[in-house]
Amino acid sequence: MNRLEQHIGTVLRVGTIASSALFAIGLLLVLGHVAGELPRVLLTVALIVLIATPPMRVVISVIEYVRERDWTFVVLTLIVLLALAGSVVAARF
Repeated sequence: MNRLEQHIGTVLRVGTIASSALFAIGLLLVLGHVAGELPRVLLTVALIVLIATPPMRVVISVIEYVRERDWTFVVLTLIVLLALAGSVVAARF
């Protein structure tokens, strides 16, 4: 379980740091009145990274449970992942 926790911690840390850095750069560019699409693109990517971080935690969990051959948790985690995917599809339409 320790390896799973380390991988999840890494995903959450990298996602949070990346999205925070992209938000900060994008906001500085907006406040600096930089013209063009770059500030908007950076802010959009930052938002996507922030939103994608928790589902990536679930994907990492599935991979680790498969490695551990813990099939009960593989099935349960896949159900959670399918529910997340279903909510994205439902929100799209």
